[in-house]
Amino acid sequence: MAKIRIKSAGKIIAWIMRALAATLRWQIRDDAGVFDAHRRGCIWGFWHNRMFLIPWTHQEWFANIPGTILTSPSGDGQIIADLCASFGIEAARGSSSKPEKGMSALITLAEKARAGHEIGITPDGPRGPIYQVQPGIIKLAQLTGVPLIPVHIHYSRAFHFKTWDRFMLPLPFSTITLVLDPPIHIPRRMTEEEFEQKRKTLEDALLRGNDPDYLRQRLEAPVPASEKPALPHW
Repeated sequence: MAKIRIKSAGKIIAWIMRALAATLRWQIRDDAGVFDAHRRGCIWGFWHNRMFLIPWTHQEWFANIPGTILTSPSGDGQIIADLCASFGIEAARGSSSKPEKGMSALITLAEKARAGHEIGITPDGPRGPIYQVQPGIIKLAQLTGVPLIPVHIHYSRAFHFKTWDRFMLPLPFSTITLVLDPPIHIPRRMTEEEFEQKRKTLEDALLRGNDPDYLRQRLEAPVPASEKPALPHW
């Protein structure tokens, strides 16, 4: 009975997500080129408390690219896996904070990334500490050579849950700001110091995105005509 309830929870949340998304307004800044119709998959890094709309965005705008997301092996991870399946996204079960214990998930993600899949990882998940990038996402980019994109999401209005990450649920008719940074490329060979520098680079980039004023400046910054992406209309 427990498994039935968990699967039902994922489907129910997917239904809520679709209904909520129909009411939202979006502001997008794409400095990563993800709206290029001819691109291959990349690795998306976003904070755990801002992941709610990620499955919807993938199916709505990037359904032509197969997607895989890292989820924990816990019951909550199963709910997220079932939710993502409703949006056509596969799940690899493991932990970005403990790659030595989630080696099978890391291998699966590496295979998917090399095959051109879009990979989604919350680098401070599944249990935190909040806003601290764990090494798994850097290791994946290092193994595969796939570009790593810091993804910033801000909700104009949101409900904050009393969880370790203060998980955010956007309220109906909110404005969603989505800012995608230029890709970070991780070399195959690095010293421990260089590896830590790349980890800190991603963490600093994601932390900057916690500031709504910073995101507003990014939205307002001019984009060269030759680099303007074909953004979706809604």
